[in-house]
Amino acid sequence: MKDYYTAQEIADLNLKSLPNSKSNVIRWAKKDNWSTRKRVGRGGGLEYAFESLPADAQAEIKSKAYKALMPKQSTDAARQVAIIANRDISKLDDTQRATADARLRMTLLVGQYEAALGSRNKALDEVVALSRDEALPVDDMTDYNAVCVTALAKARGKTGVGKRALHQWCIAADKCSTPTERLAALAPQKQGQPVIEPTNIEWLPEFMSFYCTANGLSMSEAHYKFSKVYADKHGVDAVPHYDAVRRALAKLPVWVRETHRLTGSAMRGLRAYVTRDWNAGFIQTNDIWVGDGHSLKCRIAHPLNGQAFTPEFTMIMDAPSRMIVGWSLSYSESQIAVGDALRHAMESHGIPAIYYSDNGSGQKNQTFDTDVTGVFARLGVHHATGIPGNAQGRGIIERPMKGVPKRIAQAFETYYGKDADKETVRKRLYSLNTYNNAVTDKTSEDKLTPIQKRGRKILPSWSDLIAEVEYQVDDYNHHRIHSAIGTTPAKKREQLLALMDADAMVMLSSDDARDLFRPSFKRVVQRGQVQWEKSFYAHEQLEFHSGKDVMVYVDQHDPSTVIVRDMEGHYICEALLGGNAQPAFTKDFIERADDKRRAAQIKRKEKDIARIKAQTTTTLDYEKSDVLHELFSGKTVETVAKQEYAMFEIDVKTVNKK
Repeated sequence: MKDYYTAQEIADLNLKSLPNSKSNVIRWAKKDNWSTRKRVGRGGGLEYAFESLPADAQAEIKSKAYKALMPKQSTDAARQVAIIANRDISKLDDTQRATADARLRMTLLVGQYEAALGSRNKALDEVVALSRDEALPVDDMTDYNAVCVTALAKARGKTGVGKRALHQWCIAADKCSTPTERLAALAPQKQGQPVIEPTNIEWLPEFMSFYCTANGLSMSEAHYKFSKVYADKHGVDAVPHYDAVRRALAKLPVWVRETHRLTGSAMRGLRAYVTRDWNAGFIQTNDIWVGDGHSLKCRIAHPLNGQAFTPEFTMIMDAPSRMIVGWSLSYSESQIAVGDALRHAMESHGIPAIYYSDNGSGQKNQTFDTDVTGVFARLGVHHATGIPGNAQGRGIIERPMKGVPKRIAQAFETYYGKDADKETVRKRLYSLNTYNNAVTDKTSEDKLTPIQKRGRKILPSWSDLIAEVEYQVDDYNHHRIHSAIGTTPAKKREQLLALMDADAMVMLSSDDARDLFRPSFKRVVQRGQVQWEKSFYAHEQLEFHSGKDVMVYVDQHDPSTVIVRDMEGHYICEALLGGNAQPAFTKDFIERADDKRRAAQIKRKEKDIARIKAQTTTTLDYEKSDVLHELFSGKTVETVAKQEYAMFEIDVKTVNKK
């Protein structure tokens, strides 16, 4: 075996992993960029370094070289020994493989001496003696003194190999017929504690039945419960020690160890996954928008009542460019918040082909998804939703939804995220809650306590929040370099827009913006009017549609009128609130939603109060104990004091008997 080979020499070796012609070998070498040097001697040309050849080719060349070293014997007595060609054995590390390789080389050396001396025993004695004197052969290919050190697999000790060990290596090599078998037979065993695979531990499945539960038991608590059950079955001495359990679990893959302890997105976070390539060349801007909403971790003054509350932030992102194209603020996650964010995005940046969101009630509802009459159906937008509990599917927006809302909330003193100082958060939230009580009680300015004044001072207004959102969105779009695209989202969108055809961008008209984002509801025309909740809207054109189904479009901010269309989408009229009667007052869409939410909260609180009262021990009123009756019936205090009275209901029977 040489350090350099010509193309013709490689072709003559008839390797399975390389071509068998000189021209094809040269072509292969250029393709893989093999290391070369000028050929020494007559003829010129190039020689290729052995170390730069493919691994499979190196293994084949080694096998052929060591096979050539074996002594020529009869066919029946020939020993099929070859250098290890396939080292893909998962249970052995690199050191063990190298040791097995070195031991095989030593058996080949013994074979050479055996051919010369005529006896295996004499050959063993000769190799052992030479190894102890560090006088083993050294040639251009191999230094057998270094090979012997590797074969011994010892950091220190006597110089040279023992006859018994060397003889065992030769016997093991002779019994094997494949490189894989030789590798397994000659590789050294680990010293110390024997290697035990988790699949061979008979008590492990029973322990896992205690450990792998959704209650999240610690390893020590699971071992305690397991020990009692296992000891009853097999005896106390058979119970494995806690350290043995810990070592066994450490050998298991994490996802196996956490099976049934974690489910949903938490478990999927431990398994292999498929990434979504949002930068594929065929995906253009406005092809896919991704939307999501989260509560801001801060308190803001409610624009209607002034109390501190947590607002909802909804964001729409253009997937290929990562640019935030629309956003909205609302009192809670709802179709109003999502619709407002979509309107804001479409008015400025056009209509997307696909809108990708979760399955929340604010994202997936009849207003958006109803066939024919839904917002997406009328705009020709395909609404795709992710698998429930699989947040990884919309991972492209998950990271911005953690960063942007957090930076918005951290701009205010009322921020209460988990990384804020807990004591400071406690004091601030206490002052805000106290201020809310003052607002509820309509306490005048001059009667506010210092704590309430502190709460009012740190509480941001709705306009302050809007200004901060605009700043953070602009900063994200125009100034922050996105790692996935290597530039700012705004610049990336400009690059994508430059590649689009002028006719590819579909913009939202003002009429569509006015009509389509009004929540629509199916109603029946009765005597020239339609009803929405408890309000009636009338118009003379509705008389021609009495008894027919129509679609009523409600403006969430202005309930004074509704737009009425037939079931095919044709415009009928704009009906007025109380158009055929005296003007009646009605609350707008958002206030109704707030009223329902507050009513539900009040109902829940009333149930809590009733439950607490039911758990309270009831004492007898003075009328039940007749103490006042006795005192005012002419008896003296001393007479009354000598009598027994029931102070609790449980004592009534006992006192009455006496």
